[in-house]
Amino acid sequence: MNTWADKVTDDINKAFRVLLVYANSPMDNLMPVSISSISGALRRRGFDIKLFDTTFYPGITTGGGERSGSLQVAEFSYDEVGISFIETDVFDDFRRLALEYQPNIIGLSVVEPTYELGINLLRSVRDLSIPTVVGGVFAIFSPEYVIANDAVDMVCIGEGERAIVELCEKMARGEDSSAIDNLWVKQGGEVIRNKKAVMKLDELPKLDFSIYHPKRVYRPMSGRLYRMAPVEFSRGCVYECTYCSAPAFAEKFKEEGRWLRHKPVSTIIDEIKSYVDEYNIEYLYFVSETFLAMPEEKFREFCLRYPKIGIPFWFNTRPETITAEKIRMLEDINCHRMSIGVECGNEEYRRTMLRRRTSNIQIAEKCAIVSKSSIQLSVNNIIGFPDETREMIFDTMRLNREIDADSYTCSIFQPYRGTWLHSYCVEKGYYDPDALAIDLTVSSVLKQPHITDNEIRGLARVFPLYVKFPETDFHLIRKAEKFDAEGEEAFQLLSARYRNTYEKRGKVF
Repeated sequence: MNTWADKVTDDINKAFRVLLVYANSPMDNLMPVSISSISGALRRRGFDIKLFDTTFYPGITTGGGERSGSLQVAEFSYDEVGISFIETDVFDDFRRLALEYQPNIIGLSVVEPTYELGINLLRSVRDLSIPTVVGGVFAIFSPEYVIANDAVDMVCIGEGERAIVELCEKMARGEDSSAIDNLWVKQGGEVIRNKKAVMKLDELPKLDFSIYHPKRVYRPMSGRLYRMAPVEFSRGCVYECTYCSAPAFAEKFKEEGRWLRHKPVSTIIDEIKSYVDEYNIEYLYFVSETFLAMPEEKFREFCLRYPKIGIPFWFNTRPETITAEKIRMLEDINCHRMSIGVECGNEEYRRTMLRRRTSNIQIAEKCAIVSKSSIQLSVNNIIGFPDETREMIFDTMRLNREIDADSYTCSIFQPYRGTWLHSYCVEKGYYDPDALAIDLTVSSVLKQPHITDNEIRGLARVFPLYVKFPETDFHLIRKAEKFDAEGEEAFQLLSARYRNTYEKRGKVF
């Protein structure tokens, strides 16, 4: 008997049309694992699939653009590969596709900052009476909120690959589809809430990138556009950061099984080979909450097998996972870049509020190991945490000044649903529990008495200046924090000096 993970060519499945919708911020150009994996699972079962992707539409959400125009990325131009914004209306285009394609179901994938865009897309075709299912991180942590929306018929409350395949197969055959694990289903004025389930990662399909516009494969890195693809290594994390959804996933699914799971290295290698061959991939992003926290034997096996592929790659990790031996091994297999999460430079706050227990000295020492290697280093930071003061933000800047990195990114904290800090912000009265968080590149949504959103935004935009310029320039940088005429003039002058000094001398972003 066939299972959802088997490849089939079934005439009933081939006649069933699935319209996937990826509500995305403008020019946030890395192809996502989420919708690519769903499409891969459906493709394996022979379904007809199309994708509506909002990435090339300007102004549809706040944020996105890979921090374009800021000091946190090297300058590049999408014109080099012929990428430009789509000038037509996103809702008109979506409706036109729905009318032409006549899907049997619409599947929407969203995160919290793109939820409203996704829902408005569904509303724009609601009169066509096409069944809808909504999934993604936001749906998992706020299923009651999502299922209550009149544009939504079903919500995926867990991993979606198996659930969506089973749903589509039952719908294609006219069978009852109300009792599928990981789905909530509206039926007869009621909501059927099925149980959660956790999958085995070795059952997952290869990611399907064929659904995207051919230009979506390009993603900027260090001032150059690469044909880049993500490769999923694991789901879950061993750490418990309070601003991250990973610990919340572990807690939410603890009765169903272990959330932290790793793909077999043999599967990963096979996937990479196929992506390189099928899509002419020249750069890889390894998707893992903390890449170097993988089991030692898996890391060594991967380093032993990867040289036969050899194309450059990039990943995220934490300082405490770094050793000199691991960095040497990564150099040997063409690791191009790694991003290290520092996040906050105030040790007490980092330990007590963020549950990150590594000391500043240890962070600087671990980063120095990478700085001395041939691997580019990006340091990731977050400011605007609840109760964080201006002086504490400068603690983060001071720690970054001790790190010789190629780039320093600064995000603005967002209280995403499901995280511990979301609950804390609500309890403190800093945040409306019914509000939706926005993109972490935009502004603070917290209402705190000791610091304003404008102050946080100003500090975020000049963050690299405070990190790299001498303290004698701090009075000038302080002016550039302001969003007035004087502040804009100061920011433009300092930005030009920054790029000329660091980007053009080889310290790429």
